[in-house]
Amino acid sequence: MSRDHRRIEPRDALYPVGLHDLEEPPSLFLLGALTTAPGVAVVGTRRCTRYGLALAERFGRVIADSGWTVVSGLARGIDTAAHRGCLDGGGHAVAVLGSGIDVCYPRENQSVYDRILEIGGAILSEYAPGTPPDRWRFPARNRIIAAISAAVVVVEASRTGGALITARLAAELGRPVFVVPGDVDRPASEGCNRLLRDGAHPVLGDRDLIEELSLVLGLPRHTVDRPGFDGIPATGISLDDLTEYWGLTVSQTLARVGKLELEGLVTRHGNLVLPA
Repeated sequence: MSRDHRRIEPRDALYPVGLHDLEEPPSLFLLGALTTAPGVAVVGTRRCTRYGLALAERFGRVIADSGWTVVSGLARGIDTAAHRGCLDGGGHAVAVLGSGIDVCYPRENQSVYDRILEIGGAILSEYAPGTPPDRWRFPARNRIIAAISAAVVVVEASRTGGALITARLAAELGRPVFVVPGDVDRPASEGCNRLLRDGAHPVLGDRDLIEELSLVLGLPRHTVDRPGFDGIPATGISLDDLTEYWGLTVSQTLARVGKLELEGLVTRHGNLVLPA
């Protein structure tokens, strides 16, 4: 291989904690670096719409902006778009392959593969270097995507496919599954709508996604040196961080936020403040 890699076992400190929830935690091959930041899987169909691509890219970006890791499978379509959004935001991305870690599939994603490593992300696989991307390997790798993620987001999914496998495995592991609803007669939304019918959580946009994820993962790890409106990033900021950024007391911050709410400029959800 042209890049250094390592093999990590369930007993190793680097081993992703969530994989211990599997009946038989696999050994993994790793390129790049893992972090302790919560992972959010963004998955979907390869046969997606332009709308789905744009939404997945936005999701990848806001998840990265929130300080969380974007996990996906580097497949065509939704996976690729989510990874691109994450990378454009300078975020940490993890790609789980259905081949050896030195085999980028599809080959057209080589630039995304390279950027993940250049920005400090990770490529993971349970398959030895040089293993080809045989079709039967991909459903198996989806259990790794589900296990290393604290939540799963399905953007577009047909009636069958890897995204539904990932969502089902995530639910079995106790991970929350968030789903974008779609037109009832659109093939790319049929799987999503079935997941919603069966109890998945609907998500209605990037702001809604961050609010929902904050309930599961805790408040985003915002950096107050990247202000949006009046120091409030598009993905929101905690009252504590906003108090520090504004240089006010807690009571002064609450009063100012209350005034902005009345003016329709911000919304507050518990300890999280978002621009309206």
